[in-house]
Amino acid sequence: MAFLPAGRALLLACFVALPLGACVAGHADSAAGRAAVLATTVSRAIACKAGSPQRTTLDRFLAAEKERGASGEQLAAARSAYVSVSEAEMINQGVRPQPCTAEERAALRGKMNEVRAGRFEAP
Repeated sequence: MAFLPAGRALLLACFVALPLGACVAGHADSAAGRAAVLATTVSRAIACKAGSPQRTTLDRFLAAEKERGASGEQLAAARSAYVSVSEAEMINQGVRPQPCTAEERAALRGKMNEVRAGRFEAP
């Protein structure tokens, strides 16, 4: 059996971790970390019926990251992190649904209002 490259092993570990955004969010000061946190927030809000993103949320987030000075490579990593975490969160919620409390739902509504307004500093 061949050994998994380090990137694949990390990705596999991330898919097992809960919350899934924590794998990348450990580097929350990076574009990819912020994208993972955003994806986790958006996914959880959808699952809790606390709001949904606009179609352009990812593009607007990436534009905001570009304004912050992110390079093309950092933007690609952020896009990848957002898509990967979103997909993983969706799968995880389907396999092991997590109930939402009223407090969590209210907090997520507030965060989603910020996201829809294009303020990505603290989703």
